Amino acid sequence: MDLRQLRNLVLVARYASFGVAAERLNVTQPALSKSIRALEESLGVRLLDRGPWGVKPTDYGLRLIEYGELVLSLTDEARNELDAMRGARRGRLRIGAVTTAMREIVPTAIKRFLKAQPEVDVSLNEELSSALYASLLNGAIDIAVMARPKDISEEIEFLNLLEIPVDIVADRDHELVKLPKVSLADLIEYRWVIPARPEPDRLALESLFAAAQLPRPLAICETTSSTFQMSMIAGSKWLSYLTRTSVFVQGRDAQFVALKLDSRTWTRNIGIAYRRRSVLRPVVMSFAKELEALCTKSPG
Repeated sequence: MDLRQLRNLVLVARYASFGVAAERLNVTQPALSKSIRALEESLGVRLLDRGPWGVKPTDYGLRLIEYGELVLSLTDEARNELDAMRGARRGRLRIGAVTTAMREIVPTAIKRFLKAQPEVDVSLNEELSSALYASLLNGAIDIAVMARPKDISEEIEFLNLLEIPVDIVADRDHELVKLPKVSLADLIEYRWVIPARPEPDRLALESLFAAAQLPRPLAICETTSSTFQMSMIAGSKWLSYLTRTSVFVQGRDAQFVALKLDSRTWTRNIGIAYRRRSVLRPVVMSFAKELEALCTKSPG
C-alpha cells in the first residue's frame, strides 16, 4: 500500500465514480481500476462495491478511507511545511467555523492574520460543529471555531474563547411573543426547526426539557443551514433558537423575537479546536493567537 493508491481510493469514493476520479487525477480509467485492484489484492479484502448505481465503499473501504484521508492530509501538511521552510511555496491555512463565529470573530481575525502574513493561502468552510469536528478528525481542516462537543476525543485540543447565551426564538407575530412570561411547558405543542443530533445545541435543548421532566422538542424539519432555519420559522408557528448576539433578533425591525422564558436556557461555548497529534504549523498557532487576542479584548 502506497500513498498513490490511498489517494486513488479516496478520490474514487469521494466522487463515487472511476471516470470522474480518473479525470481529477489525470490518469486513465483502466490505470485507476488497476491501482485499486492491486490495493485490494495486497490487503486481501474488497474495498469498493461496483454496480449500476456507481461505486460505493465496503465496510473495509470506509475504514481505510478514514485513515487514508488523515494520512494524505498530514502528508500534504508536511510537504507544505517543508516547502515553506525553504521559501518555495506559500503556507496554507484551512479554517472551519460555525455561523455564530462567521459573522464577526472569524472575519476580523482573518483580516488581522493576513495583514501580518499576506503570503498565506486561507480557505474557509462554514459548517455545524458536528461536521467541523469530523473534518478535524479526518484532517480536512487545520483548525475549527466551533461549539464545544459533549465528548471530545483525546486527539482533539479545545480552547474556550467565548460563552454566548442562547435564546428560544419565534417569528415576531407568533402568539407566544405577546406573553409576558413563557414556560417550557407552553412550548410542548409547537414543532421546531433545528439541527439533527449530535449537534451540541440540539442536545442542550433536549437536556433543558428533560431537566423539567417534559417531552423533548419534536422537529418539523432538521437542517444544517441557519439561512434555511430562519426562512422556515418566518411567518410560522414553529420555533428555533439563536444566540443572543444574532443579527436576526437585534433591532426594532428584527424578524424574530426571543421568548421571555421563566427559566434559563443554556450557553454556547465557542472555542478553538485542532488535532493534538498533527504537525502544528506556525501559521495554525498564529491564527489561534489572533482569535484569542480578539476575544480577550471583546469578550461578548
